[in-house]
Amino acid sequence: MNNLFSKNRVDAFSDGIFAIIITLLVLEIKVPHIHEYNSAGELTQSLLTLLPKFFGWIISFFTVAVIWVNHHRIFKQIKKLDNGVFWWNAVLLLWTSFIPFPTAVLGDYPNNHTSIILYGLVMSLMAVSFTLMRIYAIRNDDVLEDNVNMASFKKGTIYSLIFGPLMYLSGVALGFIHPYLSFAIYLGIPVYFIFSENKN
Repeated sequence: MNNLFSKNRVDAFSDGIFAIIITLLVLEIKVPHIHEYNSAGELTQSLLTLLPKFFGWIISFFTVAVIWVNHHRIFKQIKKLDNGVFWWNAVLLLWTSFIPFPTAVLGDYPNNHTSIILYGLVMSLMAVSFTLMRIYAIRNDDVLEDNVNMASFKKGTIYSLIFGPLMYLSGVALGFIHPYLSFAIYLGIPVYFIFSENKN
């Protein structure tokens, strides 16, 4: 199994999955149907009801984009795609490919605690799988390229744990105070990674 797939092949397959996920996210925002075809007011009201779906799409779009960027970065540092890396990558893709569903649920029920919990838990599982793939690479000396700065890589792994599953779980908890706090946390996580100086 160690040499079943080349790194480039798995990387390309993963890129294809990310592209499909990005496409599926926007398909949940459907054109509203109104009774009065020429009623600007009715159409405006119908479009306003789509705002929660729109905000959910924005959050998940940037989240998946950040996952893709970080996935690309870690694959550049991987020397050998062994059995462990392959399956942790598969688990990451498993939870990432499920993101469109909780995004749709959150868009339909933005003030429902269950939808907020579902979204946060799915994102937590995705983030945990990413962190565990990094930990696996740290614990197996022959996985990473020889020129990888291990101190920096370990620091990045700690950040991925703090600003990944732990932050998503805090978003779940804050949802019991007010749903908008959860939305702020869920959006703040990809924003952090977009502007973070940590590249490992």
